[in-house]
Amino acid sequence: MEIFFIIILGFTAVALFDAIGAVLSRILNFNYAMLMIGSIIIYATVAVFTAKYGGIIIGIIAGFLMGVFDVTVGLKISEKLKANIPDKSLTFSIDIKTVLAVSVFAAIVGGIAIVLIL
Repeated sequence: MEIFFIIILGFTAVALFDAIGAVLSRILNFNYAMLMIGSIIIYATVAVFTAKYGGIIIGIIAGFLMGVFDVTVGLKISEKLKANIPDKSLTFSIDIKTVLAVSVFAAIVGGIAIVLIL
């Protein structure tokens, strides 16, 4: 039950971070992509806490799930709230390659955090 709760908290953190970041990037006129470090911190935190209760593999899977959520739901939140992305060649399109790339990246970040912290 703890693992499920941590993952739900992670999804909530990603959604709130993306929403607040999108609005602030527009208001304060900074590149939304600069907030990537915050997403990385969320991926790592969720992975470490889920690994604490369920083991390394569960932690890595949780990191992967954070990536999937961020690149799908988080991306749509950013698009709807008109995040400031100066590079007009970047789009808000969701395709399988992007989902896999971000999710695998999040899993790797989670795995590294688990090894370093636990």
